[in-house]
Amino acid sequence: MHDMNTDTIQNILTDIEEILRHAVGPRSRPDYMKAAGITNPDWHFSLTADDIIEQKIPANVIGCTGIAKLFCKLAAGTDLKYSVVCTAYEPDWRKARKAEDRNIGGHQLIAVELDGKLRMFHPGRSKLEFIDANVVVGNTVDFGFRDVHGLYLITAIMKPQDFIKINTYEKLRNVYASGDMNNPKFTIVPLMEMCAKQNMHFGRH
Repeated sequence: MHDMNTDTIQNILTDIEEILRHAVGPRSRPDYMKAAGITNPDWHFSLTADDIIEQKIPANVIGCTGIAKLFCKLAAGTDLKYSVVCTAYEPDWRKARKAEDRNIGGHQLIAVELDGKLRMFHPGRSKLEFIDANVVVGNTVDFGFRDVHGLYLITAIMKPQDFIKINTYEKLRNVYASGDMNNPKFTIVPLMEMCAKQNMHFGRH
């Protein structure tokens, strides 16, 4: 697939790579925070795209949330119809739902509308590669990336103007739990779980 939209996306990914190539300071978040004298654990969630660019903060420090914010800034003003796809690491999500653990890891991606279909990709990659997945809330996805192992649950497909309002871990965790940064209750049901319930109800022959 090649058209003006994919060219636009690739140009943005190249710009993000260039921004992060000029980052300065320690590459790990704990080391960076220690060097900068930062003690607020929510600090990196509060960073805006402008903060990241102006302060030249490394990719490993800003994480996928910061990289998605960079994409949102650079894509503004283009003709792209895009959203931020928030996904929760499914084992974490299930443990948290059972109150075994409050922490949920996750990953942010970008989805663009191409030919009437949402196509999802990793904004932290220098080359555009679409993920073969059905971009639907409640679906589980195995990204196949070296740094993103296992199944992830799509919990929200957010408008950029809403996503950039996430500035604390609690808000992001709520998005992972329910799809709503203001709702901590676990309302997202994985499609595989819904299918299992339907099979139990109707029976399989």
